[in-house]
Amino acid sequence: MHSNTTRKQMIEEIRGKLGEELINKNIIHCVTSSVSLYKAIDIARYLIKHGANVIPVLSNDAKKLISPYLFEFATGNKPITKITGKIEHVEIFKRYKIDAVLIAPATFNTINKIANGIADTTVTLFASIAISKKIPVVIAPAMHEPMFNNPILIKNIEKLKEENVYFVQPIIEEEKAKIASENDILAKILFAITKKELKGKRILVTAGATKEYIDDIRYITNPSSGKMGIAMANEAYYRGGNVTLIHGEVKVPLSHDFESFYVETASEMYQKVMEIISKEKFDFFIASAAVTDYTPVKKYDGKISTKIFSDITLQLKLTPRIIRKVKEISPETKLVAFKAEYGIQEDKIQEIVSEYEFADFIIINDVSRKDIGFGSDFNEIYFFDGKEVTKIEKTLKTKIAKIIWDRILMHT
Repeated sequence: MHSNTTRKQMIEEIRGKLGEELINKNIIHCVTSSVSLYKAIDIARYLIKHGANVIPVLSNDAKKLISPYLFEFATGNKPITKITGKIEHVEIFKRYKIDAVLIAPATFNTINKIANGIADTTVTLFASIAISKKIPVVIAPAMHEPMFNNPILIKNIEKLKEENVYFVQPIIEEEKAKIASENDILAKILFAITKKELKGKRILVTAGATKEYIDDIRYITNPSSGKMGIAMANEAYYRGGNVTLIHGEVKVPLSHDFESFYVETASEMYQKVMEIISKEKFDFFIASAAVTDYTPVKKYDGKISTKIFSDITLQLKLTPRIIRKVKEISPETKLVAFKAEYGIQEDKIQEIVSEYEFADFIIINDVSRKDIGFGSDFNEIYFFDGKEVTKIEKTLKTKIAKIIWDRILMHT
């Protein structure tokens, strides 16, 4: 058995490994007796890997199905499994500044009890205290699909939404409402705890790589993962923005909480952006997609046969320039232009800025480096705020997105 000191050290080794969004945040993780409770360990660890201090609370039935020791080992904190004379449901809120209470998984029974003010378990007690204190409660339901569609539950969910309670949509399959992914749960927590500085604002974001077809199966593209653009869209959503995402190929999960459209080619992205921005008013356009600059003049039908052609010559032409057209159609929209440079020379930064003088903000990054940019979780950028350029040193793209939005809001 690991000592308490060793266990704490092990937790610190993974804290913030995947991201820093929850650094210095205290999350109470309540677990009920849904069959999905075996996933609760992974959820707790995922939150820790994004920086959180996770305090586990197990219902009496949950502790019969899974060992509390697993949660102590996984989080470094001793789980609360019963309320004693120490009045744990009060004491924890005094000992820590609690940022959110997560109930994952949450049963049909638990949700209905909380909605009707019944506090007869550890979990419902903690939820009741949080609601009273106006601390966000995030609930991830898990149950059979007919129970999830029960009209009484639906009414109680709507009632709870009016009391600073947020729900993570379950995955509906095999006649079950399965617990949401770890990433979706994290996103809902971040939404719940983030100040809504973009409330009422509309944000259009492009992200990911486009493809330009040579024939029906071969294409030209680039190594963009879409991570930077998705981070910008997510951060805008957390801050209360009404986000629309247009994306090409991406290698990260997409949020189910805002509208998104998939396109393949630069021409399709151009057309979709023009269609949306011509019909609706947007406050910000975040041009972070890695749009392929060239497309074949001629596309071959079917599959080019290697038996017929030992070599082929491709003639390429420029793809449509999206960002210039956006500013023409909607000059009041704040344009945030991302510029990928191969090998940045600091004395040439001003020249790059001059090329994009029509943009309100410019983000320049170096795609020649393997440790940042395309495909990496990290980035290092030069940020032009309309007056001067500042450098943001290498850090996680999720953190870069937060810094960018902070600076955009400072100057708008």
